[in-house]
Amino acid sequence: MKRLLTVIALLVVLTAAVIGAGAPTHPAEPARQEAAFVPNQVDLYLPSNPTTGYAWVCEVEDASLVAVRDQFFEDSGELGFVGVGGTHWFHLSGLRPGTTSVTFRYLRSWEPDTPAAQTTYRISVDERLNVLIWGVEVA
Repeated sequence: MKRLLTVIALLVVLTAAVIGAGAPTHPAEPARQEAAFVPNQVDLYLPSNPTTGYAWVCEVEDASLVAVRDQFFEDSGELGFVGVGGTHWFHLSGLRPGTTSVTFRYLRSWEPDTPAAQTTYRISVDERLNVLIWGVEVA
């Protein structure tokens, strides 16, 4: 399970980096086009099921470089269906140039030292505030 979540998270990150300016109404919504220059930003979509007690936690080494927004989107299901999972969306945007790391841990709040999955990304923000992922470490 841990390996599967890690592989899925890695594949999602490598394929889901898009230019985006705002929160999508649903994870499948395409990136919005802006008339003015919008720096490259990164959107990550991670599978999640909070009904199990697990949730994604994002920790940024230097929060002065990268801003993070997030939102959970529940999968559609029948009315009253219990235990529905979904997708946790994370949006990374550059604040100032530099290099930092962003770690995502899938854990239960009462077990913070034993995440089911953990991935750390090395992030660079360039002079135009483009966000680039250049390294991945899966624990």
